[in-house]
Amino acid sequence: MAVTRSNRSAPPPEATRVNPIRARGLVAQVADEVRSRLAEDAFAPGAPVSIASLVAELGVSHTPVREALARLAAEGLLRFEDNLGYSVPPLPSARDYTDWAVARLVIECNSLLYILGPLDTRLIDEAEAINARLARTDFGGDAAGVRAYSETNWAFHAKLIGLARNPLLDDAHARLYRAPQFSRIFLGRGIRNQKRVAAEHRAILRELRRGERVAAAAALRRHIVDSLERDARLAQAAVSLKRLTHVAG
Repeated sequence: MAVTRSNRSAPPPEATRVNPIRARGLVAQVADEVRSRLAEDAFAPGAPVSIASLVAELGVSHTPVREALARLAAEGLLRFEDNLGYSVPPLPSARDYTDWAVARLVIECNSLLYILGPLDTRLIDEAEAINARLARTDFGGDAAGVRAYSETNWAFHAKLIGLARNPLLDDAHARLYRAPQFSRIFLGRGIRNQKRVAAEHRAILRELRRGERVAAAAALRRHIVDSLERDARLAQAAVSLKRLTHVAG
């Protein structure tokens, strides 16, 4: 059993207030248990995730289960609908990949074209360090590893957005962080094309260090389109994003 409980006897009625530290621990344990089940395909895409069933199986109260599922929904691993409850999102569709690609092209690539003032080499150095970590780390294929890869990859892209010194762009980019949903295709498989992604990142950084912002934006555009096409094929979603490169160019 992944979720542990205290062996202490039940407290008297006047002392039934939940210990917040212990409650937070249970929430994390329940969340980890559900993440593991998702990684093992225990829940099919679109399947409901019942709070009552998890309460019975894990032997904990409704509160930590409810909070754990809310946390997973915020991470994009579950979906919540009023009157229906929680369910496993379907795998990304061709339209999902296309919409995400368009949004990223508009925000990420154009941010490099509207950098006001000199390039911040400190941010470029930080992006390079993140990319080196992305290239050398064995993330594996479990839920924790896939999420770590997604967060590392997104952190690299966030540094590029930061070059624009525009908090509105930073906020818009943060709202695009749908990596947990899109990276579900790597669960149990490991990260595909990890070295290639890092090499494409290095190409963007080389152009930035040369001060070639237009060339860097073009390299970023190619990277976004190529990487999402690769991921879509892995998800068995038939998409062709190459035309977006011509439209954006």
